[in-house]
Amino acid sequence: MGEKKRRLAARAAGQSPHFGELIAQGLRAREAGDLEGADRAFSALLSRPPVEPDALNASGVLGLRIGRHADAEKLLLAAIARTPDEAAYHVNLGIAYRRLGKPALAVEQLQSALNLDPGVAEAHANLGNVLLDMGQVLAALASFERALAIRRDYADALNGLGSAQRSLGRFASACENLERAVAIDPSFHEAYSNLAVARTAWAVQPEPSSDSAPVPVADQNAKLGLEAISTALRLCPENPVYWAQFADGIKHFDLEYPVGGSLRELLSRALDHPAVNPASLARPVSSLVSSHTSVAELRRQLSAARTFEAVEWPAVKQLVADFFGEALLLRLLEDVVYPNALLERVVTFARRATLREILDRQSPSLPLAVLVTIAHQCFNAEYVYDESAEEVSGVERLSDELLRLGNPENRAALHWYAIYASYRPLHSLAQAEQIAGELEKTPLRSLAVRQIREPLEERRLRAEIPALTGVAGEVSRAVQTQYESNPYPRWVRAQRNFVPNSVRAVLGGLFPLADLGGVVDGPARVLVAGCGSGQHPIDTAQRFRDSSVLAVDLSLASLAYAVRKTRELGVKSIEYRQADLLALGSLPERFDVIECSGVLHHLEDPAAGWQVLCSLLRPGGAMRIGLYSELARAHVLRARQFIAEHGFEATPEGIRECRAAVFARADDELLAKLTRRQDFYSMSGCRDLIFHVQEQRFTLPQIAAMLERLKLKFIGFELPEGGSFARYRDQFPDDAALCHLENWHRFETASPDTFQRMYQFWTLKPV
Repeated sequence: MGEKKRRLAARAAGQSPHFGELIAQGLRAREAGDLEGADRAFSALLSRPPVEPDALNASGVLGLRIGRHADAEKLLLAAIARTPDEAAYHVNLGIAYRRLGKPALAVEQLQSALNLDPGVAEAHANLGNVLLDMGQVLAALASFERALAIRRDYADALNGLGSAQRSLGRFASACENLERAVAIDPSFHEAYSNLAVARTAWAVQPEPSSDSAPVPVADQNAKLGLEAISTALRLCPENPVYWAQFADGIKHFDLEYPVGGSLRELLSRALDHPAVNPASLARPVSSLVSSHTSVAELRRQLSAARTFEAVEWPAVKQLVADFFGEALLLRLLEDVVYPNALLERVVTFARRATLREILDRQSPSLPLAVLVTIAHQCFNAEYVYDESAEEVSGVERLSDELLRLGNPENRAALHWYAIYASYRPLHSLAQAEQIAGELEKTPLRSLAVRQIREPLEERRLRAEIPALTGVAGEVSRAVQTQYESNPYPRWVRAQRNFVPNSVRAVLGGLFPLADLGGVVDGPARVLVAGCGSGQHPIDTAQRFRDSSVLAVDLSLASLAYAVRKTRELGVKSIEYRQADLLALGSLPERFDVIECSGVLHHLEDPAAGWQVLCSLLRPGGAMRIGLYSELARAHVLRARQFIAEHGFEATPEGIRECRAAVFARADDELLAKLTRRQDFYSMSGCRDLIFHVQEQRFTLPQIAAMLERLKLKFIGFELPEGGSFARYRDQFPDDAALCHLENWHRFETASPDTFQRMYQFWTLKPV
């Protein structure tokens, strides 16, 4: 037991030996990891609570240590009622309020402690923590500095100071202070986590005036960041935030075979963790697979052959089996659309060869587990991979065979179902529900759920989704038709956010220099206009604490998928409605936050749609907008020209033909750029990317003019990777808030890929 905890127990014992022993027992159990023992001791305290202030305070501290925050609040309030002038009691109550998600009350208690004794370092540091939670980064920074002026070796304050400095882009100072924190307290897993975030950010965001960090420095920071988060996970593996940070830290790494046992275990656990988007692990797993010598030989043989027919299956089938021998790859392929050209070629070749084997009544060369994984990946990609005429007729033959077979009766039939599922969804078979019941008793259970149960559930859900408005106008109906056929985006699993915060706190963390006085700091009503297949509103609901979300979309197919996934994840705060954005102006409700990402540029009149949204935003409200960049989509314009030249149609067959032609044009840099886009690797994604029925693009001067007309205040961009921010700071040091759109236009003109995904930015409506 630490010295501070010994003093707590001793002070309580001085008031009552019984309480002192229970508190000491609880603290010892907590330190030993015996949470049940600590909880028993605390429950014994609550059954006959102490009356002495020190014993009440010590009991409250034990409650905080074991996560009984509401009980701790009551005990600490009782201690303060008896002795209101004890600063330490107010500090502990402030900590309780912070953990209970009551930041205003936490600030009040910590200020009370400082009024009683301004020399209490713990009060300054904990006030800094609360202010940081609230997005008040500069005020938090000052509090941490005051704490360290009192105690130079205060690990908690160093951790907070480093976190605040990282938010401000001061990565060198942040890492220095966080390194000091973990040196003082090597068990401080939160500081290791913050160090990992700072190192990872520094790797992609060289500090201003550093002439861009040299690659070795960036690589070193990335490696140190990965080491730090691995240490945090070793110390506290139950924290979901650390798993998300691990995935974020390793997503740009190229790994080589063999991978050490500890890293392999972390990767394996991360793939199954609900806090992790498995797609973020695609690059490290892909590089690991590619580093196998057998895979290099397979790549050589497939690249040397102009057609699949030129490759002899008996000569390469062991190489293909080796390719799928990596367990991490098999796990990943089940839950993501895998954006990798080599993987697509291998899958296309393997399923073609296996289909031939089955139709020739040969035993398949690949194990059933591999065929199931291939079927999952093909379904995730919506069967966008190339199909020969021979395969199309072969799949029709296989469908007839399965129809005659009826229910699966033997293991050979399971191979048939698996390979059929790699070409067509199982729900397309006659008597699909009956087949699902049989397959669920076999190793194909996951396919039965994914390809039969879930799609049939979505068909039923369509009838449950109310219409908020009608869909009017030729363009709106054309866009609706596209998304009924191809709901977008395609996703299976996404990263879950386990640390929600208020809207003001989230925006304060993103834009520490913005004036957010009118932004809601409590429960928020949010509109997601154009919610697609649900990933966006789910992310928003998990991001903003105590929010309720209205999510609307044109497409019932997209909405049905969204409803199913929302229920699957247990998210209760979203209501889905079918609606046309242009018709939302009749709604009587006003919203604290409106998010509209990737939607306005598909309207016939984006400005009119944006005006409708502005009318629904309350004064002081925040609006997040996502729009296509004219400069960043040169490759998409080239693709649309290419499609027109060759007459490719927006059908599954036309999209497959187009993709094959794009892969064959490696000499055309703009077309080749498409093969590096995630959306290129699924049917819905590819249609949305280059076959959309309606698309407009914008420049930053155009956006600035629209913002002026709409009387919205631009407060900053939200970018998935932060490297652009550092380069912008270096080029425009006078724009500390990073919100001068004329400067950003100059920056983008020089670096046209900056907003390749979209312009994603936040605005405020004046109070």
